[in-house]
Amino acid sequence: MSILTSTNVIRRSVQLSVAAALLVTASVSAQADEMSTANTVAALEQTMTQASQEMIANVKQELMLSLQTQIAEQVFEMNSALEFASFEQPQTTTTLTTENK
Repeated sequence: MSILTSTNVIRRSVQLSVAAALLVTASVSAQADEMSTANTVAALEQTMTQASQEMIANVKQELMLSLQTQIAEQVFEMNSALEFASFEQPQTTTTLTTENK
């Protein structure tokens, strides 16, 4: 084997080694990107789930408060109407009784 052939073999081996190293680095980098993306997506999903649950809880609480307020207003109106009606009835009866005498 001549020196020129040995040099070519060494050069070729170095080139292949560099190419292999680049491929391995690119592969590891791509896997890291995929893992990073997967982690980011998982964190995003978790955050969105938590935010959705909080929003649903808040909406449920607001709805319950609104319904309670509406019921309380209706009960108050009914009580007021009943008090007004019971207040008006005896006066009418008293008026009729005094007119009959």
